[in-house]
Amino acid sequence: MRRERLTTAPTPDSRHDFLVELRGEPMPGTRLRIRYVPDRLVLDPAGLAAYLPALATVPGGLEALAVAVLDDLNNELVPRWVEVSAERDTPLPHRVSIEDRQPTWDNPVLLGRLG
Repeated sequence: MRRERLTTAPTPDSRHDFLVELRGEPMPGTRLRIRYVPDRLVLDPAGLAAYLPALATVPGGLEALAVAVLDDLNNELVPRWVEVSAERDTPLPHRVSIEDRQPTWDNPVLLGRLG
């Protein structure tokens, strides 16, 4: 299973909100950006690197890819907030962004700094 490749570690300090950003290329020409605010767990970058090739089997376009990654991260990490962006330049520039958050979490100052 794809999700099993995602490995995690305990958050160094769950009292504070902080932003983690990871980028990768699951298949040639497709870029993936993951930004999240951890709760109890952080994603191990090596685990994400092992996970990326498994995304080549996700059927559908960028929308399906972004939703699949969001579902996998929500299942394995349960972050306070998460955003997944997937993009390609061919045949036309195409970008999809999707986000989710825990129902009771809000940090408008942190999210307001994101560009």
